[in-house]
Parts: sequence; C-alpha cells; structure tokens
Amino acid sequence: MAILSARNIHKRFGPLEVLKGVDLDIEKGEIVSIVGPSGSGKSTLLHILGTLDQADGGSVSISGVPISNRSQVLRPAPWWKRLINLLVDVPLSFALAEGLSRLLHRSGADLEPGSPQRALLGGGVIVAYFLLFESFTGRTPAKWLTGTKVIAGNTPVRPSFSACCLRTAARLLPFGLLESLSFVASRPVGWHDALPDTVVTDSKLPYLPRGTQSLEGKALADFRNQRIGFVFQFHHLLPEFTALENACVPAWIQGKGKAATRQRATELLTLLGLGHRLEHKPGELSGGEQQRVAIARALINNPDIVFADEPTGNLDSANARDLHELFFKLRKELGQTFLIVTHNEELAQLSDRVVSMKDGRVIS
Repeated sequence: MAILSARNIHKRFGPLEVLKGVDLDIEKGEIVSIVGPSGSGKSTLLHILGTLDQADGGSVSISGVPISNRSQVLRPAPWWKRLINLLVDVPLSFALAEGLSRLLHRSGADLEPGSPQRALLGGGVIVAYFLLFESFTGRTPAKWLTGTKVIAGNTPVRPSFSACCLRTAARLLPFGLLESLSFVASRPVGWHDALPDTVVTDSKLPYLPRGTQSLEGKALADFRNQRIGFVFQFHHLLPEFTALENACVPAWIQGKGKAATRQRATELLTLLGLGHRLEHKPGELSGGEQQRVAIARALINNPDIVFADEPTGNLDSANARDLHELFFKLRKELGQTFLIVTHNEELAQLSDRVVSMKDGRVIS
C-alpha cells in the first residue's frame, strides 16, 4: 500500500501553469528522488505533497488520510453562458406553464386566465422546471444548448434538490446574498468556484462529491506536525536553542512530555553521530552537523514520511554524499520513508527510484 498517493495535481501562479497533472505514489520505506531542471515544478510539488501549499486541482493522501482533495480547477462560468441560460430558461419555463394551463383549461379544468388556480399551476410548473428537471438530469434545456455541465470529480453527476435550489438562487440573486446560504453547501460559496478548464458550471455554486472532505485548519496543522517531517536546504534551526532543544521543538508543540522528548531526541542525535554535540548551539556546529540536527527534528515525532527539499544544496560534496547515505541508514534502522528533491543527479541515483520532471509533468 502506498504511504503517499497523489493524483492529477495542478498548480497555477497567475497565468503560469507550474504543475500540469502530476501523479505519484510512494511506498512505505522507499527513498525516492525527484530530479529535473529549475522551474520544472519539483519544489512546488513537494510543498503541495507536504501540505505547505494547496493545489488548484487534484488529490493527495498520506497513509490513507485525504489531506488535499480539489477535483476542480476553480473558475466561474462565462457571463455570457449564464446570461444565455437565464434568457432561455425563464421564457421557456413561462411558455411551458402557459401551454399546460391552456391544455388543462380545454380539457375542462377551471383555469380561467387570471384565476388563482392558473397562477398557482404556472408557478408550480416554473419551480418544477428549474428544480426537478435539473435534479434528475443535471441540466436544463438552456444548458444543453450552451454545453454547460455539472460535474463532481471527473464524473458527471446529478445535483441534489437542495443544490438545485441554491443554483437557482445563484442565477437570480446578487452574489453577496448567497453568503447566508453557504451553510447548505459542503463548503462556502465563492465566486471563483467552478470546474476544470474544459468544463464550466452554470452558476456561482461549487459542487463537491460527498465523503471527500480533506483536512484543513488546525486539523491539517496537527496532521503535519504528527505525521510529516521536513528537511530543507537551509536548516532553519533556532540560534538560541541547543542541538538537543532544536530537535525537541516539534514534539513540544505536540504536547509530549519533556523527559520522554529529550530522551527520544538524544537517541536520534546519537544515531546521527551528534551524541557529543547535544548542548552546542547552531553557531557552534558545522554545516553538515546543523543539517543532521534538522533531520533529528524532522524525525522526532516518528513521521510517516520525510520530505527533503534540496537537503544537500548547502553542503560540500563529501557532506552531501554522507547525508544521502544517512537517509539509507535511517531507512534501515527506523523504516523511514523519504521523498527528496535534488538537482544532484549523481546523488539521486543512490535512491531506490528517481522521478524525472520537466515543464510541470512527470516524464519518467
């Protein structure tokens, strides 16, 4: 079973599309390196997989827990499609109501023009047109004409009756009034909510498949602290803390006992060859030693996976090779899983598997 699974990851910064549908699986205990030229999207992908950034589209799960699930690339339907839908739907629904009223009147029903019964029937037909037709088909005739679809994930679906009600309101009411209705949706209604670039929704209301809610807010922060470790190019150690204290920080944030945490940090630092440097501050350590402290910090909470972004980029060649060999030692001793972004092709070849990226896509 894959400890990390990513599907169809998209990311855009303004007009620049950085990730163009990336799929990736990492098995438990694997050491995988991602390589590619600058600007290929390696670090952006790593940050999304590590929950430090949010994808515009796609899904990510770690140990079976969905941490990111955006099956839609968000943008509003074109105004002209919404206008055409409205101009076709409203007259057509009134025409259907009038036609049915006349037909029933000719068959003997007491439906004189202007009567309350006729008005009630007409209103019922209009409501049925907007709501029932959409709840069964996902479209009205106007949407067939304009090619507008409603989808969840990558599969066309029929929206619920309550969703059709909200969508009708989205056509007829100013967007600001929809804020009070957002509790009905699976997440707040937003103007930029829509569907993939090839498909657009007919209103301002988003549709998400049920049961696919991902972590967010404090729950996501707690998951990141407990289940994910990070090692960056620069160690980012706290200069006023000792090596032992720096390694303890994530566990202290989680609320673990001080004595047990210090014992665990001591064991990790000793395993990493720093047992004699526990009370030294970062300024008293070499670059390689500082990075080893950062690795101990990443491992302190026994994470499911460690993400390393150019971990050897600030080290000389000897220390860089030692660090990569250290990853294998940690895999053997602790069963740890690593995903490493690196420009160093030679060091990447030491990994179990190399993933090559170019222009926002995985090419091998």
